[in-house]
Amino acid sequence: MSMRSGRIKLGLTFLAGCVTGAATCLLVAKRPPRPKPASSFGIRAVELLLRLRGKRAFRSAELFRQRVQGRVYPIPAPIPSALRARCKIREALVQGQRVFNLTPHTSRSSAHILYTHGGAYVNPLVSAHWRIIRQLIEKTGAAVTVPVYPLAPEHNYRATYSLLEQVYREVLASTPAAQVVFCGDSAGGGLALGQALYYRDIGLPLPGRVVLFSPWLDITMCNPGAASGEKDDVMLALPGLIEAGQWWADGDDRRLPVLSPLFGDLSGLPPIDVFQGTHDLFIADSRLLAEKVGAAGGEIHLHEYEGAFHVFVRATFTPEARDAFEKVADAVRDGLTIVV
Repeated sequence: MSMRSGRIKLGLTFLAGCVTGAATCLLVAKRPPRPKPASSFGIRAVELLLRLRGKRAFRSAELFRQRVQGRVYPIPAPIPSALRARCKIREALVQGQRVFNLTPHTSRSSAHILYTHGGAYVNPLVSAHWRIIRQLIEKTGAAVTVPVYPLAPEHNYRATYSLLEQVYREVLASTPAAQVVFCGDSAGGGLALGQALYYRDIGLPLPGRVVLFSPWLDITMCNPGAASGEKDDVMLALPGLIEAGQWWADGDDRRLPVLSPLFGDLSGLPPIDVFQGTHDLFIADSRLLAEKVGAAGGEIHLHEYEGAFHVFVRATFTPEARDAFEKVADAVRDGLTIVV
């Protein structure tokens, strides 16, 4: 082969490669984006019902104040009979507040969950919270302690943290800290993480894990992502949340870590699991939490559920909720012994 013909062949090979590469790029460019996983029929049905009901409680700060101020102080929902049949129930008064302890009769694990309920710090424990607690017990075999903490605007965070610290110290008297799990939903999720930060700073042993369902991590609501996500949220709106946060802080800096854990030092914490729907305005802060904990060298698992609403685990019959509780069970029960 002559040098000239060799150069021609080399040039044709290069040109063919360019054409092939360009064609491949065009195919990739025309390939449709991978669709997001669809939410289940159950999640969509519940979301529709919630959308029909609307988010009247949070749309207007004025209406929110009218609804809450001057009310008869709310009481918690009673423990359902099915849960009473499943567990030994013990009730105590701590600092004048009711504290429930539920211990399963059978398949008891060595885990102990300290559960703080949601409700924007102004609403009481409701039947949906008992459904969540029942699933936690059935999936993990854990005993669960449920403090009925004082609510705003009649009370503030200082009274609640005083109560929670005493309850935690009593739990530690009978359970190693490594077997304790802080768990909560929404505002209760903020309390669960806030407690971990507070106890770390005062030198109390930290729990083995923190589990958060749609946590309220920043009562200032200053993340722009919260405002942009409000349109997809069928339950929450900024005006009422901001009002509730101000009551809870009672004049103190709302960026204090015990009020808004997102602003705290997030190093040195136990592993954290966050279960979050994408149709929840709190998702922006949950994603930011994952970034900050990771940057601080911690372990965090953010489980996002497409199309799921705020605290979707309350709809315990849905595939999304069942998946979340199975993941909690995997996280909590690893290495724990069964006390039959």
